[in-house]
Amino acid sequence: MASTTRIEINFNRLLGQCQIMAEDKENRDWRFEKYIGALQNLLSEVRKSQSKPSQETLLEYQKKVDLLKGLAEAEKQPCVAERSFITDKLKPVSINSPSARQLQVKAKSKCEQDVRDELLGRSRSDNSVVVKNGHKPASEEDDINTIMHHHHRLQEKLAEEMLFHTQALRRNISDAGRVVREDTKKIAESTQLADVNMSKLKVESERLEAHTKTCSWWIWVMLVLVMVTFVCMVLFMRIFSK
Repeated sequence: MASTTRIEINFNRLLGQCQIMAEDKENRDWRFEKYIGALQNLLSEVRKSQSKPSQETLLEYQKKVDLLKGLAEAEKQPCVAERSFITDKLKPVSINSPSARQLQVKAKSKCEQDVRDELLGRSRSDNSVVVKNGHKPASEEDDINTIMHHHHRLQEKLAEEMLFHTQALRRNISDAGRVVREDTKKIAESTQLADVNMSKLKVESERLEAHTKTCSWWIWVMLVLVMVTFVCMVLFMRIFSK
């Protein structure tokens, strides 16, 4: 018990340290990713322990670790749109964890602000540069088109993922419906077979009952004949003995 509790305490301490490092980007070093790897290992040990916390607590721990891993991965991306895409895909953390929740909200707000600044900043610089024919430089227009195309590609990717999940859900529902129909058909066939067997059993029971009644009459007749024969034999023996 003490060992398991110590593992969970160490996990929470390291989790708090990683959250502090995630907020302090200026003083962060290479140890941040190493700490996240160690955090994942500690979480695995907590899951395997005999006195592990509830499933809800473990799920919340995993969300916090995934949040830190996602933020670390997002910061490696050179493109603002990629960072925003990765940050938006992170699972929401419970409101019962204010530090992790605040970290997630700040990360999303920062990504949204970076996207706006990049788009608006490029637009302002484009508006300030004018050539004689009244058009913007081709290189800057290409940059804006590249960003817009990248955002459009990310939206298409999200739409494809949603379509894939929808199709998978539809297939699962169809398979479940087919299994239910097959089970219902088997139950109906079993019920019908049971009814037929019950009818046959009833007929055989009636036949056996009738046969039993006939046999009982013959038994009584045989008993009467035996008694009469016995009496006759006794009388015959008495008469001829004299």
